[in-house]
Amino acid sequence: MLQLYPGDGCGNRFLLVRESEALAAGEAPVSLAQRLCGGTYDGLLVLGPSTSGALAVQILNPDGTDGGACLNGLRVVACFTAADRGRLRMAGRVVNWRRVASGFELHLPNVLADLEVEDFTLPDGRAGFAVSFWNPHAVFAFDPEAEACSLRDFDLESFAAAVRHNAKRFPNGVNVEVVEGLGRSDGMQMRVSERGVGETAACGSGALAVASTAWFGGAGARISLGMAGGRLEIERATDGSVRLRGAAGTGPGKSLAELLRGECKGL
Repeated sequence: MLQLYPGDGCGNRFLLVRESEALAAGEAPVSLAQRLCGGTYDGLLVLGPSTSGALAVQILNPDGTDGGACLNGLRVVACFTAADRGRLRMAGRVVNWRRVASGFELHLPNVLADLEVEDFTLPDGRAGFAVSFWNPHAVFAFDPEAEACSLRDFDLESFAAAVRHNAKRFPNGVNVEVVEGLGRSDGMQMRVSERGVGETAACGSGALAVASTAWFGGAGARISLGMAGGRLEIERATDGSVRLRGAAGTGPGKSLAELLRGECKGL
């Protein structure tokens, strides 16, 4: 009987499945993502074979598309392995990880060399930052006084749709982050709408995009960033690498029948 495993990475909810077991049961991972994700779960983490000591991981969005990089998902997979350290491969990159007091830490090599941060302006005059790292991101500062509402009450999905309408700048879609206190080393608060998913409680690559924007503006090396699902710490090193730390957990396996009946809500 095919088993899938719920996981949580700083508020991002996932299902995990071993690709070999899904195929042996006659279930295509894309179909599983489309049938099971989009409500309780933000996406399906598909665990493939290990190559050169790195376990292959793919994230599938609820519509079945490839989600690219998912740093919260990688920490969930790290937890699922029950080891203290290891290597994971996602979106063509290898990431080392280890267990730490706050959860799990990802070591991302050569990040600063790959990052691109560019300021831009929407047609309505709102300024933002386009950040390219694995996934495309659009980062915007949020001012409660200017918006006449709190960050919590801001209509993120309508705003994200307007940003994505700018197809010339973002031909492959874009994750949209709005950030109160943008540029601080501590005290930033973020909401995010992910392409192919909608608003999620957290986004690891989005957190890195926000940290990169803060660094671009002169913030210190260590960033603490709050999201609806919890807090992530992002720290850059002089060698161009970045370490991302945060909580992650997994729960016992659930049968496909249970999940299709909607009986499984928690870990």
